[in-house]
Amino acid sequence: MDWGFMAFAIASTLSLAAGGVLLLVGYIGTVPAAFSFGLKTGLPVLLVPVIGPVWFALTRGPEFRRSAIQLIVGVALVALATGLILGLGPQFAEKLAAEMIEAAKNR
Repeated sequence: MDWGFMAFAIASTLSLAAGGVLLLVGYIGTVPAAFSFGLKTGLPVLLVPVIGPVWFALTRGPEFRRSAIQLIVGVALVALATGLILGLGPQFAEKLAAEMIEAAKNR
């Protein structure tokens, strides 16, 4: 196993995990608060996946700034992990498959 694959695995895993946690925390901070402002505000926040909570957090001012930052950074980290997996994943898969085929031929 080479260091490039290790770096790819660690970077994609940690960015996906951190992004997921930040999204979850951002949702927990905004969805219940949105329903405290009424059903007219709470339903769009609940039903529109990422844009709804970000919209709510950005329109409510400084008291929801932390939730807005958590949601935006969470989306960015999940997008980074997705880009890494879709961009570099096939290269590493081809390389590992070629190594396995070569090892099977040498048996």
